[in-house]
Amino acid sequence: MLCAMWPLRFLLLVPALALLAMSAGCGRTETRVEQGNRTGVLVRGNGTEPESLDPHVVRGGPEWTVIAALFEPLVSPDPQTSQPMPAAADRWDVDASGLVHTFHLRDDAVWSDGVPVTAHDFLWSVQRLASPGIGSAHVEDTLFFLRGVRGYQAGNIPFSEVGARVDNDRTLVLTLEKPTPFFLSALYQFYPVPRHVVEKHGAMTDRKGAWTKPGVLVGNGPFVLQRWVPQQVIEVVKNPRYWDAARVRLNGIHFLPFENPSTEEAAFRSGQLHLTNSVPLQKIAVYQRDRPDVLKIVSDLGNAFYSVNVNKPPLTDVRVRQALAWAIDREVLVKRVILGGKQPGLAFTPSGLDGYTPAPGVGFDPRRAQALLAEAGFPEGRGFPTIELLVDTRDHHRVVAEAIQQMWEKNLGVRLAIRNEETRVLLASKRAMQFDLVRGSWNATTYLDPWYFLGPWTTGGLFNEAKWSNSDYDALMRRVETTTEPAMRRQLFAEAEALFLRELPAIPLYFGTQVMLMHPSVKGWSGRPFGDRLFKTLWVE
Repeated sequence: MLCAMWPLRFLLLVPALALLAMSAGCGRTETRVEQGNRTGVLVRGNGTEPESLDPHVVRGGPEWTVIAALFEPLVSPDPQTSQPMPAAADRWDVDASGLVHTFHLRDDAVWSDGVPVTAHDFLWSVQRLASPGIGSAHVEDTLFFLRGVRGYQAGNIPFSEVGARVDNDRTLVLTLEKPTPFFLSALYQFYPVPRHVVEKHGAMTDRKGAWTKPGVLVGNGPFVLQRWVPQQVIEVVKNPRYWDAARVRLNGIHFLPFENPSTEEAAFRSGQLHLTNSVPLQKIAVYQRDRPDVLKIVSDLGNAFYSVNVNKPPLTDVRVRQALAWAIDREVLVKRVILGGKQPGLAFTPSGLDGYTPAPGVGFDPRRAQALLAEAGFPEGRGFPTIELLVDTRDHHRVVAEAIQQMWEKNLGVRLAIRNEETRVLLASKRAMQFDLVRGSWNATTYLDPWYFLGPWTTGGLFNEAKWSNSDYDALMRRVETTTEPAMRRQLFAEAEALFLRELPAIPLYFGTQVMLMHPSVKGWSGRPFGDRLFKTLWVE
């Protein structure tokens, strides 16, 4: 028979063609999507290979997507409104000062190994996440609002002075440093970890603990880790001990890593994926024309930018940073290059977060850019050294980088070298400040507040990748922290953003959208940002 003649290596290297061949000569083979529909298993692309599944260590989207299936926070976003709703805690109280939050845990919440989930687990998780020994970047956007956490992470005070305590097995009390209107939503990605498992397999602050391996990892979420084959698949299955298991309609999820969006899109077309993590730029218009039913575009309440190493000449000169920013035609970028409904990044913060709309602070003005560069001592780019931009290996990041490379060459006479690194290597390069410029993007996946974008740029901020420091900016952010009146908070944010856009420790590019392909058999998607991570509400049929 024809099917027996195909070389094994050919079948492995070209699965789509192998399926076609078997369809023609051996009878039709069930696709992964068809099998998933029959068995209740969602198959989704997940971007790059995860660094880890430890929620206190990771910082990237591929990690958070899997972790959302394995763990559950105190509160989670409502699929329709994104407002806080009960999760591991079935209710909570806030005192009159707005500082003391008391969370009452569910009586029926247990870890996937049957051990009860208690307030002590969450307290220990607060200590672990904030511990200076684990060095988590994630603590800044979740727990820095607690009294004493900054001092504890800096090693200046003991954990006993942090605003976290247990009243009993089911009651956790968190006390804030200052009133924080968005604190509940800041907890959307504060996940507990099982102390009894973590310590069995390593130290509290071990960043590479064996406790996250298949057969060992214990979570409190709707799914349990069953299999992890690096660079191939992460498989999770429904957790029968989850307190709300009756409402979970998926029997499992298979997460497949794809560094290349074109490969991922081909897998979707051949029936190997229900859901993609992205869409190749050149295919967006094709799907808008031919298959709008499977193309999903939703604002991701995020931005894309290039962080600048402000301590490395000639980027130390603010006029150079301003020249680079004003030499980018963002309209061309979003309408001809990046596509997918994105908007020009004329500010750093997306509009609509808690009623805040930033004023434009950058734009496209080649003459202004040229004058600024000349003032800095580099007329028409003469004498300006080649600078290097660090991006990961995804195609659309390279395409955007090449477009900006051409703009800077044309408008400024500035030469840009592009360096591609795999995500894990790139993160290490960021930490070591081994870059001139580096691509970054943030999405308001937790609290929908301008602080998410502006707060991290204070001196010493963990996400301040530029290592920028400005005392006036720090003072404005301190005033924001002590202000609860909405109009005054928005005014302070506007002043801080205007200062940021003059100093430009990061050059804004565009405001993002989440663009993905979704098979018609996927049901329960809310249409809200990152609703594809709310696995309790998804099913296939």
